[in-house]
Amino acid sequence: MKMHFHKEKENRKLICTSFADRDFLQQLTNAIRFGMPLLVQDVEKIDPFLNSVLNKEVNKKGGQITMRVGDKEIAYFDTFKMYMITRDGNAVFTPDLCSRVTFINFTVTESSLKNQCLNIYLQHERPDTEAKRKGLLKLQGEKQAELHTLENKLLEALSKSEPGNVLNNTELIKTLETIKTEST
Repeated sequence: MKMHFHKEKENRKLICTSFADRDFLQQLTNAIRFGMPLLVQDVEKIDPFLNSVLNKEVNKKGGQITMRVGDKEIAYFDTFKMYMITRDGNAVFTPDLCSRVTFINFTVTESSLKNQCLNIYLQHERPDTEAKRKGLLKLQGEKQAELHTLENKLLEALSKSEPGNVLNNTELIKTLETIKTEST
């Protein structure tokens, strides 16, 4: 993520701000007007006045494209991008917001960190074990796909069975036994 922001900073001036900044509205307006990237830090809640920005609600007046921010109509330059970050790992955002933005979660958990360290160790110290591990992961994925196919066959067989006593349907019983054997 830092690399991408660094790239933005090299190409165009990256404006860093937060909702608590007194000049936030002016910085947002300038970023939209001049098509600059805006980094909003420490985002805990989204203010409703940002809805038009998040929805990318643009209007065309004459030959100019504009966007409403608060009570102002300002010129919109299409290279504008807004990044919002939070350090709060427990931050909860509404489904409405989630449908309008792209979320990227860079949270590191203890188990993911252990897996990454194990992968790096195996690649450098035990490439033979790493190759076996990758083969097993591939096999595990294939077996899960086969199990899903078997579950679908089971559901299909049950839906096609005659109403009444399922135990009297020998064809269904054979299918169930076959599926049980294959899944095991």
